[in-house]
Amino acid sequence: MCDSKKCAYHLCGKPIEKSEEVKNELTLIRGAQLTHEERDYCSVRCASYDQMAHEA
Repeated sequence: MCDSKKCAYHLCGKPIEKSEEVKNELTLIRGAQLTHEERDYCSVRCASYDQMAHEA
């Protein structure tokens, strides 16, 4: 597996299998601006946890 990715959620970091990859558009708050960034996660759970972490 030379093309391995890791989960974008910093508390997880598991390697992602190509067939199990979950893409999610994360809404980030940078100062007074909202930006959107697509990230790869190992599960829907990690994607939602990462979104909640950036909303806090």
